[in-house]
Amino acid sequence: MSLFMLAAYGFACAAVYHLCPAKIRWVVLLLASYGFYASRSLAGLPFILVTTGTTWLAALAIARIGEGGKARLKAAEKERKKAIRAAARRRQRAVMLAALLLNFGLLAVLKYTDDVRGWFGASPLGLLLPLGISFYTFQSMGYLLDVYNGKYAPQKNLARFALFVSFFPQVIQGPIGRYDQLEKQLEGGGQVDVPRAFLLMLWGLAKKMVIADRALPMVSAVFDAPGGTWGGAMAVVGVLAYSVQQYCDFSGGIDLVAGIAELFGIRLAENFRRPYFAVSLGDFWRRWHISLGAWMRDYVFYPFALSRPVSRLSKAAKGRFGAAFARALPAALGNILVFALVGVWHGATSNYILWGLYNGVILAVTALLEPRYKRMNERCARLTASRGFHAFRVLRTFVIVNIGWFFDRCATAGDAVRMMGGVFARPEWAQVRLDNLGISPLDARILAVGVLLLAAVSRLAGRARAADSLGGDAGRNDCGAAARRMGKRLQRGELYLFQLLRGTPSTACGGELLPLRFAQHLPRRGRSGCANQSQCVWKEKNSWERT
Repeated sequence: MSLFMLAAYGFACAAVYHLCPAKIRWVVLLLASYGFYASRSLAGLPFILVTTGTTWLAALAIARIGEGGKARLKAAEKERKKAIRAAARRRQRAVMLAALLLNFGLLAVLKYTDDVRGWFGASPLGLLLPLGISFYTFQSMGYLLDVYNGKYAPQKNLARFALFVSFFPQVIQGPIGRYDQLEKQLEGGGQVDVPRAFLLMLWGLAKKMVIADRALPMVSAVFDAPGGTWGGAMAVVGVLAYSVQQYCDFSGGIDLVAGIAELFGIRLAENFRRPYFAVSLGDFWRRWHISLGAWMRDYVFYPFALSRPVSRLSKAAKGRFGAAFARALPAALGNILVFALVGVWHGATSNYILWGLYNGVILAVTALLEPRYKRMNERCARLTASRGFHAFRVLRTFVIVNIGWFFDRCATAGDAVRMMGGVFARPEWAQVRLDNLGISPLDARILAVGVLLLAAVSRLAGRARAADSLGGDAGRNDCGAAARRMGKRLQRGELYLFQLLRGTPSTACGGELLPLRFAQHLPRRGRSGCANQSQCVWKEKNSWERT
């Protein structure tokens, strides 16, 4: 199903949804979700049904065991209450672990069998990989763990829970939702912001079709060529193109599905927040694929870092390496574990595993050296608070992230190391030509304008978010005026981009696109706390420094 067909399906379903009585709208949404899934992956339908059914039953079983334990506690003698609680908790844990093993085991077999066979030189089996299995499995297991931890009561209606698992805009690529945030929205919806829905959908389509689709030939020309074809300069251009292509493709898809969900009055969780403006690698991963990072934080990082074995290891390290090292050690080990799992999430091959470990080790070292960073910031307060140092931090983070993208995109870890080595050993700048990159001059111009426009919109969104965080009404007019001024500049840029598209539609784009009116939406957001525009920028910079 193409992007336009997905959008059309969303509009058609939304029309039927709003024509129906409020009490049965969730049923319409459930039928639309399963209709979408069956049309895309009919063979994968039994797998999503298995995950839905086993998770629903396991959550109910955990709740019944807990209720039974409470009933026995009331009639039990005081000395037996502790044993009753422990027995009930053991039974709940057994049910929870059985459901986790079943569903994550199913995901592992279907997703990683061929990768593991490749380690031993065996031919792939070509097992079916159901549509969205990683996303709906993680979302369902998050629900199960929340019920086990007593965060909320389980959903007793199987059909309503099935809607949570299969909601069609997000089942393809996320974001990974939380049940307590989506329950009421899925049951009754909310107020529909039609301009916001259109803005998100058009912006998502523009990112995917105007930018990502034009950067993709450059990425393929560099990374899919036989080893030794290109020098280091082409490798740099290729990884920069991949950085743009991956972000616009993924975040553009998220914007599109968020816009479709908005047609039903449902607000999905934020999944990207201007990641290439991050000032550290940790800050980057708090902005990129936010829902996956939050899932790993809540269900892997904290349980691991606070576990008894890690606590004992931290206490043992305190006497030998000091209190500061001991405090940072659980976070350092937790980051390595989390990013090893994130690497495996992408694939069980050497490049993805090494990519995960690369990020995890850097974050671990950063956690261990945090006290030194704080002392440096205190001693050089004026330097670290300057705009130049902020720009340096952003550029440094961008370089670190792009080194990691080599491992993410290359076929093997060895290929990634060889390409990075060629950056210094064999640059060969003369190879950097449009014909070698597989892109026409017109597409190159459109891509450049699109990237500049994307950077400007991201910058504007950052200013609006910083103004929102200040609170109050004093600076609304000045900050709003600043946003409107930038909005007019963006309109000029988007009109130029639109003229390029209308002149000669690109085959990579597939036709014309309507111009985007960013300024219509952004000035409505709250502005506060700034006496003038320069003060607003200064406060925004300081707020970034604290992230």
